[in-house]
Amino acid sequence: MAINQMQTQRPRKGQSTIKKRQQFSTRKRQKNKKVSERETKKRLILREGLLLFFVGLCILGLLQIKTHRVDGRSMLPTLQNNDRIMVRKNRSPNRYDLITFDPEIPEESSYVKRVIGIPGDQLWTDQTSVYLRPKQAGVWNDVNDQLTALQLPDSTLKLTVSAEVARKLRDISVIPEGSYFVLGDNRDASKDSRHFGLVEAEQIEGTVVYRFFPFSRVGRIN
Repeated sequence: MAINQMQTQRPRKGQSTIKKRQQFSTRKRQKNKKVSERETKKRLILREGLLLFFVGLCILGLLQIKTHRVDGRSMLPTLQNNDRIMVRKNRSPNRYDLITFDPEIPEESSYVKRVIGIPGDQLWTDQTSVYLRPKQAGVWNDVNDQLTALQLPDSTLKLTVSAEVARKLRDISVIPEGSYFVLGDNRDASKDSRHFGLVEAEQIEGTVVYRFFPFSRVGRIN
């Protein structure tokens, strides 16, 4: 029996090299495509994360920050009429902080004043004069009810208040917890604790931290 032997054709050397190059090129493109997809996914995740972070900051800002427009001259020269300020809410004030609060006066909007007296400070009332002394200064003397104006130390602040406020403060020797004595920086044009008495913590909106308008005076408030 005759068997026809067929000679197997071997690929030429040049054809084999081209095929390998094509396979390598295909694998490289696939690898680059995967890398590109991963990078795109990372960018999308980063972008979404930054967006969520920004939204979170905005929500936090709305919860913690309130804005006001100053109306009037009672806080000159610190604040001027039509200044725009930022108030940090739910923050207990310290001495000399600027605060905004509800004066609880019909048809009156929020006031902005400076804290002069804080809980623990000493008070002494003589007719319509109120003497305010920091709690760190110690007691007035051994017998408070016999104290005269001439005996008051240099650290004492003397203020003239309304008759109604004098009646409210007459039996108070120490500013109670949660109460504050506030004044306007421009005393002659300010309606403050001299006229309506102590401000309670429940009335306080927060402390003034920043002025954002006008642009020529943008900055933190001291």
